[in-house]
Amino acid sequence: MSDVRPQNVLENWLFTSLVTEDDQTRTYKYRLLVMITFVTGLLMWTYSFVATFFVKGSALAIIGFTCSIIHLFSPLIYKKTKSMAASAYNMVIAGIVFQFSFAFFTGGFFSATLIWLAVLPMIVGILTNKTHAIVWTLISTSGVLLMFYLHQEGLCPQDSLSELGKVMVQFLAALGLISLIGGFTLFFIELSYFYSNRSQIKSNLDP
Repeated sequence: MSDVRPQNVLENWLFTSLVTEDDQTRTYKYRLLVMITFVTGLLMWTYSFVATFFVKGSALAIIGFTCSIIHLFSPLIYKKTKSMAASAYNMVIAGIVFQFSFAFFTGGFFSATLIWLAVLPMIVGILTNKTHAIVWTLISTSGVLLMFYLHQEGLCPQDSLSELGKVMVQFLAALGLISLIGGFTLFFIELSYFYSNRSQIKSNLDP
């Protein structure tokens, strides 16, 4: 009779953070890293140009282009360090700095850009493991709460985004989220096939 208790099964499913990865899995994740860098980079550069032409002042544009350049190096960091965590953190740290800054200058807590903080734990999680996903869930939540505090205390500057800029930002948020969530859905479907086929191959090879 099995001595496996439901509590142990639940704990293993929820909190197991270390998963053995082979070269095939690491190659698969690297290709995913490149794809995410391209898609999110395209969004960051577009937001940077919006900050340049539709936001008063140059501070936000400088932050945007600086973060976009740092973000671009994520695949190179993996090639150099072989650390997916380092490359993923480079990506999301650049992302959260720019997203938080954009929201700060363009409406504070009510800025459409603040929604992008919700994507960061998912990006980190699929590239690394559950531990990093939990960490970034807490970081993103803290970012939203901090923006709420700054807004309530009147510490956010007046919204400096033009009316046309607001339309563009709303399109970027909506279409960008659709693209990312659609892409991640396809990834998870492909990932299930990947692990299923790998298990079948392994079982066929085992005596």
